[in-house]
Amino acid sequence: MSETEYTLTCAFHPNRETQLRCNRCNKPICIKCATHTPTGYRCPECIRSQQKIFVTAKWFDPIIAGLITGLISFIGSLFSRSLGFYMILIALAAGYLAILASKKAISNRRSPLLKYVMSACALLAALIPAAINYYPVFLYGGMGISSVLYLVGWRLAYGIITAAYIFYQLRS
Repeated sequence: MSETEYTLTCAFHPNRETQLRCNRCNKPICIKCATHTPTGYRCPECIRSQQKIFVTAKWFDPIIAGLITGLISFIGSLFSRSLGFYMILIALAAGYLAILASKKAISNRRSPLLKYVMSACALLAALIPAAINYYPVFLYGGMGISSVLYLVGWRLAYGIITAAYIFYQLRS
């Protein structure tokens, strides 16, 4: 080794030698710390600082989005009660409307938490009418378990389709 050469060590793991540098801040980083981006490798600090730019939601935004999504899913579940396979169209329309209304209500702020909250609220709200309508009938007799499962199954299918649509649309 000549006098002008020296070994670089990772800024986050001082005992690891490396030749790799962050393309943003130029810190030496090992392959374990490096995150491959379309423009090159980045260190964990630069990745974290970049991610903070994209999360703009306030603390109450998931609550508002969840309530709006739950309400729309609940109403859609009431409409899809006896429509059979047309329920799929109502589920997709309810998911689209829930995303549109929620984004408008929270002023297009973004958060990775929104897709989980909105999907869960859509699924749970779709099952509320089934629980209200069919549980007492099943509990006190009058309908067999297969009839209740059939009727609840359509609500569950509606809820799953709506929640999946919302999650898929908000995934990025």
